[in-house]
Parts: sequence; structure tokens; C-alpha cells
Amino acid sequence: MSVIGYLKRAFRISRRKKWNKQYDKSHVTRVKKGLQVLASQGKPLLPQDARKSEEYAKEVLGSLDFAPWLKLYSAFRGEFLEGWIPDNYLGRVVCPAINGDLRRLSEYKTLTKQLLRTEALPDIAYRIKGNWLSADRSPTSVTAVQSACFDSYPYVFLKKNFSFQGNGIVKLYPADFSKFDFDKAGDFVIQSPIIQHPFLTELSPMAVATLRITTVKPPHQSAKTRLCGLRVGRKGMEYISSTDGIRIPIWPENGRLYPHAITSDWTILEKHPDTGATFEGKVIPHYADAVALCEQLHDRFPHLQLIGWDAAITSSGEVRLMEWNTDEPGIIFSEASIGPHFQGLDWEKIRETTR
Repeated sequence: MSVIGYLKRAFRISRRKKWNKQYDKSHVTRVKKGLQVLASQGKPLLPQDARKSEEYAKEVLGSLDFAPWLKLYSAFRGEFLEGWIPDNYLGRVVCPAINGDLRRLSEYKTLTKQLLRTEALPDIAYRIKGNWLSADRSPTSVTAVQSACFDSYPYVFLKKNFSFQGNGIVKLYPADFSKFDFDKAGDFVIQSPIIQHPFLTELSPMAVATLRITTVKPPHQSAKTRLCGLRVGRKGMEYISSTDGIRIPIWPENGRLYPHAITSDWTILEKHPDTGATFEGKVIPHYADAVALCEQLHDRFPHLQLIGWDAAITSSGEVRLMEWNTDEPGIIFSEASIGPHFQGLDWEKIRETTR
């Protein structure tokens, strides 16, 4: 290797280390807080599990940087299990490797239906670069869009490109629509409301419960659901945000709910704090239909090996797809409680590049 080549490689490695440290910073903070909350609930991290987490992170995953999430998983579960995927390992190593340059594709909400070509998405209209388009991508007017929205629905949801985890969503009533400054919203999709199944209303009294189905499509194989969870809201929430929502892990093979729900700070709940609904023994209605839809859609889109799908079940039992996540689908709550979910995929052998 020439001197210039050596210096370039050294620079790339140094830059990567700095980026990794910054990327991991929020993960370390979340893990520390999570461990404190779990310990206060009688789930401390045992010394032997801390040691096993560090050994596995270094020897199998290639860096001690990936030990924190393994420690939190171990504290929650009460033991260390081989095969777990740390959240920062998923984001830093796995997703860039298996989803590549297309990993941020799902952030373009205005393109989702065009790409997936499914009627399961409740899209009504789009605004792109100042242009209004109907659901079938035909040019239209703001007046026609307003009629399409409120001739049939009491309210609609505006979702901006690059919105995620409940951010960038606006609930619009007819009076709001007339006064809304669409120019400041950038590019967005307008979606119809979803009237969810009564089973889910008990668990999420106002906001539509989100069924997160995570599918994996390795080379030469059909897509398969590997991980699943339900995000539910509290009273007063019109839609579920990442910080305020409650997670209920789900066994992916049958749609059965985990006995406990988990808040974003790792508080464990035996019942919904508002409705009193319990979770143990309950099964998501029409779960098999939702899984089949997500797997079929993923098979049409093999460019990406890992996709998180946000689905809803309507009052009539239909499956509606709210959005997809091709960047870094969240795994931590289901991975800790029911996982490991990704064994046999050789993800632990993937290493970061220094490009």
C-alpha cells in the first residue's frame, strides 16, 4: 500500500471511530437509564451476565461497543442469551450492509404507495414540490383534495416526508385544512383515518394501535416474519409517539401477546394504565392476514433484506398498512423479552466497513 493509500485508510478509520462514538452516545444513555429502571423493579444486571455480554460483544460481534444493549437485554430477561442483536449493532453494522444505499427509502412517504403498489395504504392525496396529486398520481387541485378528504371522513392525517416515530404527523379537520399553510409542510401524503378493531381499542383507547411486523428476506429465500410487537397509546393521545407509546411484544409465530407491556423507559406494566386491559393469553385478531400481507409485499421488494411494517386491523378485520421502515426498524423490546429473533442469518459475522 502506498503512503497516500495508507493515510487515506487511516483517515477513514479515524472518521469512522468518531462517527461510531457519536452514534453510540444516545444508545449508552438509554441503556443506563433502562438498567436503572429495571433494577428499581427487581431486575438488576447480574455480574456474570455483564461479563458474558462483554465477552460476546468483543469475541462474536467484534467490539465492546455492542455490550450495553446485551446487558440491558440480560437484565430484563434475568440471563444472558447468545444470538441477541444489540440495537446499535443493527443500526451501525447490519442495516447498512443488508439494506445498503436504499435503506432510507421509506422516509419518502409520498413514494411508498408508488413503490409497493398496494391498496392497503390509506393514501388520499399527495403534495410534492407544490403539486397536488390524487391517490392514483393524477394531477389535481387543493379543492378536489379537500372534497376527497372531507366528503368521506371527519378528519385526515398529514404525514410529511422524513417523519418517523410519530413526529411530522398532523391531524386535520375541515376547518384546519382551510387555514393550513401547506407550503411550510414540504412534501407530504394525506391519509384517511382508520377505525380499528374493538380488540385493539381496549388496548389503545384513542390512538390507532400499530402492529409492527418485521420481516427478513435473505438471498434466495422468501420473506419471513422474524419479530413482532404492538404499540399502543394512552388516553389523550391522537396518535402514538415513540416516547409516550407503550410496547407489547408479540410471539411472531401466532400473534399472542407477551404477558406484560413495556414503556419507553423500560417500566414493566401488567395492565394498561388507563383501561385496565390485561395482555396475557390474548391474540391479535387477523394476525395471520397481516403477516401474509407484509411478507408478500417484501417478496416484491427484494432490494431490502430487512423491513419493519406498521399495520393496523380495522373494525371489519381488514389489514391497513400505515407505513414501512427500511432504515433501522426498532427491535429492542421484543428482542429482550421474546428473542433472540435473528438467529441463523449470520448477522453476527457482518463487520463495519471503513469506506
